[in-house]
Amino acid sequence: MKSKIKDIYLPLKAEIIEIVDMTSDIKLFRVKPIRQFSYKPGEFIMLSLWGKGEIPISITSTYGFHRYIELCIRRVGYITSALHLIEPPAKIGIRGPFGNTFPIERAKGKDILFFAGGLGIVPLRPLIHKVMNEKSKFKRIALICGSRNPHDILFKDDIDSWQKKGLQLILGVRKGLQLLIHTIEKKDKSLQGKVGLVTGYLNIPKISFKNAYAFICGPPVMINETVKSLSTMGMNEDNIFTSLEAHMKCGVGKCGHCYADGKYICTDGPIFSYAEIKKHNLYGH
Repeated sequence: MKSKIKDIYLPLKAEIIEIVDMTSDIKLFRVKPIRQFSYKPGEFIMLSLWGKGEIPISITSTYGFHRYIELCIRRVGYITSALHLIEPPAKIGIRGPFGNTFPIERAKGKDILFFAGGLGIVPLRPLIHKVMNEKSKFKRIALICGSRNPHDILFKDDIDSWQKKGLQLILGVRKGLQLLIHTIEKKDKSLQGKVGLVTGYLNIPKISFKNAYAFICGPPVMINETVKSLSTMGMNEDNIFTSLEAHMKCGVGKCGHCYADGKYICTDGPIFSYAEIKKHNLYGH
């Protein structure tokens, strides 16, 4: 059960146990808070570094499966650059978890499509873990995973594990991970996958678009093109979900930085259906 947050503004002390280099500008941080709390796929935390500031970060670990909280962080700004310079053990602050979660319960008994572009695999990873661990509750499950080049593919061990489970199920059982495609934007000699954009591989065989659910994370351009294409191909806009990013300072709907047309990305989201995104014009977040 999730621990009650006594003060939503007071960070919980935590220690960085391990840091793993994922790519040239992305690192995986394994974090141990002084008090354990549960979390669900799609939720995020506000991470603070003393003297530097605070930023929202998606949780990429799976509660009950991974020993520590895992945060995959790209070096893009002042605070993330400072995080990339620290070494374990190092102290940080955590507030949360905040936000809503992917409505995976609604997808039981249905086909599922996962679309991950670049760093988009980070928030989807715990959801895919959950689905693959309960795959008998779903029909066909497909993953299209894209990156700029083979060296930028994240969580290769997890992807290989999902693929192996899928290959075993394809041989003898109708349910499981039905398809895995690595889409690469640039050709490479070591490439093992298809070349092109994620949006070029939407027509996955044996998936019923009319009744399927889609969960999409990635760059805004990729998300916009994917949701529009899925809608055109007959998928219900209430069944298409994505995680939106926004500039936020509090994470609890107080600062107003992520407010748009009656919605707060931090408290009403960050997971929204395509129908909600269109209704509230959330494309800018």
